[in-house]
Amino acid sequence: MLQQANSILDRLLEGAQIGSLWLARAGGALILLTVVIVTIEVITRQLMGRSAVHATEITGYIMAVSTSWCFAYTLLCKAHIRIDALYLNFPTRVRAALDLLALLAMTLFCVLVVGAVFDVAYASFDDGATANTPLGTPLWIPQTLWLAGLTWFSFVVCLLTLRVIFAMFQGDIDGIQALAGSPTLDEQIEHENREAQS
Repeated sequence: MLQQANSILDRLLEGAQIGSLWLARAGGALILLTVVIVTIEVITRQLMGRSAVHATEITGYIMAVSTSWCFAYTLLCKAHIRIDALYLNFPTRVRAALDLLALLAMTLFCVLVVGAVFDVAYASFDDGATANTPLGTPLWIPQTLWLAGLTWFSFVVCLLTLRVIFAMFQGDIDGIQALAGSPTLDEQIEHENREAQS
């Protein structure tokens, strides 16, 4: 039973990895778009004495949206910042328990954040709220894009948490380390060497 559930979750996590990669790429493309927008703003201010675009407002939305779209990929690639000075000195069973605790806390955090952002986006849509700027952006548009990224991140966190819980039930400590553990310096160097060779 657990083996079958693990197999399904592994396939779902593979799909989540691909989906997260594409969302991260889209987030990167949006960041490049901010470069174009800011460049146009600078040029038009120099040539015409005024801005042709509202770079500050648009880039603010883009930064929030693109960041939320990259969270899941960052988690799955273990690219987020970790403070592991003590963690790496603990036995692997303690580290596995701490990894599970961290994922459970992140799951709770995600549920609360997605609920709050949904309420904000829905209220903005329902009230017809617009930005208090010359552009007057309907706020539900960037908020919904932001919500989409946070919802995807929450889905991925829940999948990963379930997979780690099942691995914990099976006593698969190495599996937990592979899924959610903080890599040691030697493991990071080995990973970089493999990446450089391929």
